[in-house]
Amino acid sequence: MARLLFACSLLLLLLFQTSNSKATNRCGNRTFSDPFSLDSDPFNFGKSLYTLHCEKNTSTVLYLDSRKYYVQAINYNNLTIRVVDAGVQKNDCSSLPDFSLTYASLGNSRSAYRMFSFKSTSSLHYTPYTWFQYKRTGPKWFPNYKPLSLSQMMIFINCANPVNSRLYLDTGACLNGAKYSNVSLSIHSYVRVGGMKSSDLMELCSLERMTLLPVKDYKNMSFKEIHSLLEYGFELSWHSSRCGLCANGCYIEDWNRTRCIGFSTLEKTGGKDSVS
Repeated sequence: MARLLFACSLLLLLLFQTSNSKATNRCGNRTFSDPFSLDSDPFNFGKSLYTLHCEKNTSTVLYLDSRKYYVQAINYNNLTIRVVDAGVQKNDCSSLPDFSLTYASLGNSRSAYRMFSFKSTSSLHYTPYTWFQYKRTGPKWFPNYKPLSLSQMMIFINCANPVNSRLYLDTGACLNGAKYSNVSLSIHSYVRVGGMKSSDLMELCSLERMTLLPVKDYKNMSFKEIHSLLEYGFELSWHSSRCGLCANGCYIEDWNRTRCIGFSTLEKTGGKDSVS
């Protein structure tokens, strides 16, 4: 009888711990599963790169390099997470990202997108989030690994004088004419979607900050329209968490399963060097 009571007590304890673990991985209406967990989860061991935070049980927060981003969605089918900079406010085109975020600050620069170097497991630089995913193309006996972009760069530029250039999009009434406390002149504000060379920076202009946007054609959009997509957020891939012991990283198959990259060439993409 005593053994039966002990077994029942142990079973109830395990059920309580399991249900408690699931409860701590919920923030508002959003639930999480591996590799993500909340900082309050007592079973969160060794997963700091994928630890999320719950604010007032309504907003889910991801910190990238100690910088705050609000989680908008997590897709477990294509292994992506969509986030918004904490400084960007809905229906307020004058709100700006609090932080600069570049390809390099994610640990995967623009050059990593165009070139893949094979490394041993011991020297592999693990990056939990990437702005692209590798897909395999070509025959099985000689495959290529093509990077597909999930997000692209947008650069905020401040100029002392008005600029007339097709590379610069005027922010209009949203940001222009803003007064800075330490500057006596009005600032003329522009954005550039996509990368830019140092020679593209006009005289008396400076880079204010950089951020990421969804991959899209922005050629005929106004800044207000672009800002609405800034509010929507940008996607990052967390497929690296599924690479396991792959010595050279992994790619995603058509049915969104990860496989180790073999010893073959990575398909290069065109384009000039960009700010990263």
